[in-house]
Amino acid sequence: MDIIRDTAGQTRPIIFAMAFNIGATNAERIEAFALYQRAFHAKKISEAIPPEGGDLHIVMEVAGLRILLAPGGKVEKTTENAMCCELTYDCESELRSSYRILAEQALRCSLEGPYPWATLLGLVVDKFGVCWALYFNA
Repeated sequence: MDIIRDTAGQTRPIIFAMAFNIGATNAERIEAFALYQRAFHAKKISEAIPPEGGDLHIVMEVAGLRILLAPGGKVEKTTENAMCCELTYDCESELRSSYRILAEQALRCSLEGPYPWATLLGLVVDKFGVCWALYFNA
């Protein structure tokens, strides 16, 4: 495990997490979490509105990675976004299930392969503009 030394000289683990800027409304972030829960069995870690009020923030866990669903975001219609989330499956039916759920109202989606690096590849830009690459190798 990587560690970092804080300003007080104490060491603590480095934790990698991500944030997705999802929509302008709280309802969109609730809907996004429901989609990822169905597609990836995401677990809700927390849900809160800042003390001054306003926008809902949801922290979820997908495959051991914490992801913040935060307000805002520009929806792109391409898989050429600066970032694409990749998940590798050891079961083709699980990949197909996640792909089917994400593809509902997706901005763009395709099933491709075989490739040398993946027997089956599902590429999806979901309705919130998040790019997903789902890999399966037989």
